[in-house]
Amino acid sequence: MRKAIYKPPKAIRGGIPICFPQFGRHVSLEQHGFARNRFWSIITDPTPFPTNSKSFIDLILKPSEEDMPKWPHSYEFHLRVALGTGGDLMLTSRIRNANADGNIHIHICLLHLFLCFRHQ
Repeated sequence: MRKAIYKPPKAIRGGIPICFPQFGRHVSLEQHGFARNRFWSIITDPTPFPTNSKSFIDLILKPSEEDMPKWPHSYEFHLRVALGTGGDLMLTSRIRNANADGNIHIHICLLHLFLCFRHQ
């Protein structure tokens, strides 16, 4: 098994990469967007959100000054990571357009799963 190494601008390997605000290559953005390479903040007092799990954490990603020249849109990306009693993992994402001018921006958000299969 290889170690996961954090060495920006390369994406860290492992886990479930979050691709936002785009998937693939774009002229001004790194491949699959920047969300998977950013540090997210923990929301210490999250809004109520229906969940059966008592084991969860709420995270938020907002645009940084570094992002604005390449992606000049304001947003709030909320992510709840919850662990069920049976060990199942649930990710719930909510993205809010926070542009003060009310203009709509188009984005793509997806989870880039990597599955391991045993060849027989």
